[in-house]
Amino acid sequence: MTVTSTPRDESTVEDPPEAGGVAATQAAARARRRRAVFVIPAVLLVGLLVLAGLWWFTGFSFLSFLGPRYSDSAPLYDDFDGPAGAKPDPNVWTIQTGGGGWGNNELQEYTEDAVALDGDGHLAITAHVPAEGTPTSGRITSQGKWSFTFGRLSARIKLPEGQGLLPAFWLLGDSIDRVGWPAAGEIDVIETPNDTSRSIHHLHGPTGLTNKWALNEGVDMPVRLADDFHVYTVEKQPGRVILAIDGQVVMDVEEWDVPIPGRWVFDDPTHALFSLAVGGNWPGDPDATTPETNRMLIDWISYTPADQLDDTGATIDPTGGDR
Repeated sequence: MTVTSTPRDESTVEDPPEAGGVAATQAAARARRRRAVFVIPAVLLVGLLVLAGLWWFTGFSFLSFLGPRYSDSAPLYDDFDGPAGAKPDPNVWTIQTGGGGWGNNELQEYTEDAVALDGDGHLAITAHVPAEGTPTSGRITSQGKWSFTFGRLSARIKLPEGQGLLPAFWLLGDSIDRVGWPAAGEIDVIETPNDTSRSIHHLHGPTGLTNKWALNEGVDMPVRLADDFHVYTVEKQPGRVILAIDGQVVMDVEEWDVPIPGRWVFDDPTHALFSLAVGGNWPGDPDATTPETNRMLIDWISYTPADQLDDTGATIDPTGGDR
C-alpha cells in the first residue's frame, strides 16, 4: 500500500484567532454600543435645550429674514386726505374683514364698507349697532406693508363712546402669523371700553409655551376723550415702551418690569392697527343706550425714527412744527 502526501499550502491556511483577542473585540463593540445608547439621547437633549433657550430668549426673532423686511430709517405720515368714500392707502393699510369673535367673543362683523375716508381729511371707521341683527364695524392693519422697531408712532384720533364699544389703536408683533398670540406681543396704545372718561393701556407678552403676562394701566381723564381729537403716542426704545396722551406719559414700562418668567418681545418689529369692536367679553354687549351709528375718526398717523427724535423729546412733525 502506497501513501501519497500532499504538500500543505501555507498561504491559504490562517491560524485560528486566540480566544483572548475575540473576547476583547466583542467587549469593545459592546462598549461602543453602550456609549451610543447614552450619547445619542444626550446630544438630542442638548439640541432641544438649545432650541428651547433660543425660543425663550428670542422667540426665534432671528428668523425674521424669512418674512418681509422693513426699514426704520424713513418717516411715515398719512393724513388720510382724499374724496369721501375712498379707501386708505393700500400701500400702507389692509382692511380686515370677517366675524367669528376675533378671540374675544365680539359681536361685530368687520366689513370693507365700514372703513373709508370722510372727505374732510379723516379716516372714518364706522360701527352700526342695530336693535336686532349683527353689528358691523371696521378694522385696518399695516401688517406686511409697514412696521417699525424703534422710534415714535403717534395718531390723532377722535374716539366714540357707548356701551359695548371698544375703539383701539394698538400694535402687534410682526411674528404673529409665525408664533401666534401672545408670543408675538401686543401693545394697546389706547383703548376706551364703553366710555372715554378713563383711558386703558396694556402690554401683553408670553410666559412659557402657552401662558401670558399683562401689564395694565388706567388713567382718569380730565375731559371725555370722545369730546375732541387727541394725540395718542407710543415710543419704542430698546427694552422700553412709553405711552402718552397729548404729550403726557400715561404708561412707562421697561423690560425689567415684566413679571418672571415672562419674556420681553417688544424689541422686534411691530405693525399698527385701528379697530372699533362691538361687544364681547370686554367691554360687554351693547344695550338700548348704545348709539346705532358710531364713528372713530383718525386725522393722521405719524412715525418718527428713533435717530430723528430731537433732544427735547418732542415729536418731529414732517409737515412742520412740533406735535
